[in-house]
Amino acid sequence: MRVSRHNRRVAEWRIHGTYLEFCNCDPGCGCNFRGVPSSPEGNCEAVISHVIEEGWRNGLDLAGAKVSWALWWPGAIHDKGGRGHAYIDAPNDEQYEALARIWRGEEGYGLFEIFNSTLDEPTAVERATIDVSVDGKRSRVAIAGVTENQMAPLTNPVTGDVNDVRIVKTTGFIWRDGEIAESERFQIDLPEMSWDLAQRHAVYSQFEYSNA
Repeated sequence: MRVSRHNRRVAEWRIHGTYLEFCNCDPGCGCNFRGVPSSPEGNCEAVISHVIEEGWRNGLDLAGAKVSWALWWPGAIHDKGGRGHAYIDAPNDEQYEALARIWRGEEGYGLFEIFNSTLDEPTAVERATIDVSVDGKRSRVAIAGVTENQMAPLTNPVTGDVNDVRIVKTTGFIWRDGEIAESERFQIDLPEMSWDLAQRHAVYSQFEYSNA
């Protein structure tokens, strides 16, 4: 029997803000078109970050929090076998606990439920200071001792001019209108995943998620 979301004991929540994505695919990312990574490694490695500008969970204000999620899969995401580690920068314990439940996929929404369903274990979650500089396609995300990610605009290899590229996904559940960039630095160092790459796929966008 199918159980309605409204019969489950989950709190209603809504968040929106700025989204920054780095992955090891070539710029554009094959997953956006055929669901299969276009990375030289043939797998999926990513750090996706959310700067929450407005949001709430059962009346609790979530504005001002930041979350960076390190993700790794041995092949395509839908083939499963992945690993995940989320870092939450939240002003207080209540915000941290609320966001930890959301990022573990315990309170609905496709991104969190689907991604966690492809991991061998529910994503690890911990608290950290996240250094974010939001500057369009020159944005940066770093966590000391864990990850450093810097994006840069795509450029025309002949003229050197900025190459403005957007991907619009009318039913996208992660982002719907993404400005495509590339990474100057895309690095992470964790026991369960490690890489140090550049000139790979990056996205600057806005997000709005809700389970209500």
